[in-house]
Amino acid sequence: MKKTLLLFSLLLLVSFTFVSAQKKKVTFNADMRIEALKGTFDPAKDVVTVPGAFNNWLNEPPANTTKIMKDDDKDNIYTLSYDLDPGTYDYKFNIGTGWEGKDEPGDNSKVTVGTTDVTINRFFKGAAYTKVPTQVTFNVDMTLPIKTGFNPASGKVYVAGNFTDWGTSAVEMTDPDGDKVYSVKVSKTAAGADIKSGDLLIYKFIYSANTPSNGTWESINEGTDYFGGDKNRIYGVVDGTNTVTRFWNNKNPNVEIKDGVISFSVDMSVLERLKVYNPATDVLQVRGGFNGWSDSDKERSIMLQDFLRPTDWFLLVQFLKTEVPSTQEYKYYVVLKNPGIWTDGWERPLSMGGGNRTVTFKGLPNQEEPKVYYDDVHPAFYVPAGTSISIKFRVDMKDAFDPTKVAIPMKAEDKLYWIAEQPLFARIMGWVDKDEMTEFEMKDPDGDKIYEGTLTVKGPAFNAFEYRYGIQRAADKSWKIEEAGFGKNAYRVRYIPQTGASKFTQPYTAPLDKWTDKADKSDQVEKWPSGLSDIRDLEFGLPTNYSLEQNYPNPFNPTTSIRFAIPKDEMVSLKVFNVLGQEVATLVNQNLKAGSYAFDFDARKLTSGVYFYTIQAGKFNETRKMLLLK
Repeated sequence: MKKTLLLFSLLLLVSFTFVSAQKKKVTFNADMRIEALKGTFDPAKDVVTVPGAFNNWLNEPPANTTKIMKDDDKDNIYTLSYDLDPGTYDYKFNIGTGWEGKDEPGDNSKVTVGTTDVTINRFFKGAAYTKVPTQVTFNVDMTLPIKTGFNPASGKVYVAGNFTDWGTSAVEMTDPDGDKVYSVKVSKTAAGADIKSGDLLIYKFIYSANTPSNGTWESINEGTDYFGGDKNRIYGVVDGTNTVTRFWNNKNPNVEIKDGVISFSVDMSVLERLKVYNPATDVLQVRGGFNGWSDSDKERSIMLQDFLRPTDWFLLVQFLKTEVPSTQEYKYYVVLKNPGIWTDGWERPLSMGGGNRTVTFKGLPNQEEPKVYYDDVHPAFYVPAGTSISIKFRVDMKDAFDPTKVAIPMKAEDKLYWIAEQPLFARIMGWVDKDEMTEFEMKDPDGDKIYEGTLTVKGPAFNAFEYRYGIQRAADKSWKIEEAGFGKNAYRVRYIPQTGASKFTQPYTAPLDKWTDKADKSDQVEKWPSGLSDIRDLEFGLPTNYSLEQNYPNPFNPTTSIRFAIPKDEMVSLKVFNVLGQEVATLVNQNLKAGSYAFDFDARKLTSGVYFYTIQAGKFNETRKMLLLK
């Protein structure tokens, strides 16, 4: 009997051990909705993986393609299940199939497998949620609006979003302790439904003297959902405590606020030589965040022609109650009377790889920015009529063929194209500017996956090439184009080396490019054609005569710029005197190389009146008059 009981106990123990050690189904759900709205994830071309200790991370085997999560219902929540033994496993969500992908920052997440199946719902880069009713506390620091015009004694602050039917049922926020941080707790939608973990709240803050719909809405840059022309905030509700604390407009209130003026200046000489811009009929503008990237405010957007240098255009833009220092983004824009095939008037500055220009607002009454050229096309780059230049491009496409590095690998029958990303360049080539451009095909005759092609440019034209590559798939004619974002730039930039102005090295083969889905190769952006002198000496060509120009602006308050040129290396003295002949400032007193120069004169400590500035360079001596008006 004892033997029977012992045998039965052993069988029961073995049975229990077998059952407890059975694998359990673990379902991972990666919520990508926030990333999709912010534009950091593209459902049309990006893939989501879940690498971890249970599948050898992103090492192989097994193949990384087996770690790709699926989104069959297209709700941007990606799913993949594994049968795992009991235990605790580290993991992360990842955008991409290789180590170069965009994995979640910080420490690994963990999943514990016990005696039941497990389902994990998590926001990418965020916490877990289980669809339980919850409460969200919204806090907004209104210190900055109070500095710039909001009156807390008479005004009100609201939060509005998809849970309030926007302005219709905006929720008022309060500041009972007077610390300028307004708060409200929200647990229900405008329709009376519970707010639950896993909900996506799209919202903004508002301040108003009467109703929220007539108030001042935030202008921020968080997501891709638009309301009133601006982007909205996004918050993913999770289990547990939900507290959202923000600065108004995402700007730290502990900043200096000042008025000021920025003077913008651009040279259009090359465009006039190319005969694509006519100053008599066409309009030149500066557009940026300070004027809504439009010409709705004519006085702050339309450039004025400099009558002393007709190819130069300028505009003094006033800034009121603006943060100091703050970065102001902008570009130049042409409105052509007869655009023809050039329909995109936005410049793509070569120095920025096509990205926006930036200037730091200093809060000065006359902050003069250095003159630039439209698209950064310098006169030295000009290719005269009757002259042709050629550049051979090569690109290593091995990564595009590798299934471990791209979701849909390239095939030999697919076509590769060089795509111009500078509308001005497309215009002089006679190409229609579009993303899917097929004018310049790259070939791989020897099958080594290094594609090449020679581009010939016939003058009148210019030496600058801003571009990326695109694959057109033979199977369905769909496209895969490299993402924008080469380092701090948007696109690749190359030049043919030059031995001087309008003198080009021929023949020329550009450095080897390398295909990348992420387009983050900052070494594939050139800043200036090799072989050319310093840009300062090329500004108006190496001077052949001495000169001292009239200061600009004149009259001025309190700063102005004084330009001069010297044709050879000299000891140079540039001084400022008052009407009594007393020296009030020394701007230059040193040896300078031959070239063109500009020096700023700051007269904020001087009184209004007439002043004189004098240059002494070798035997050259000249004096000019200027007027300070305060």
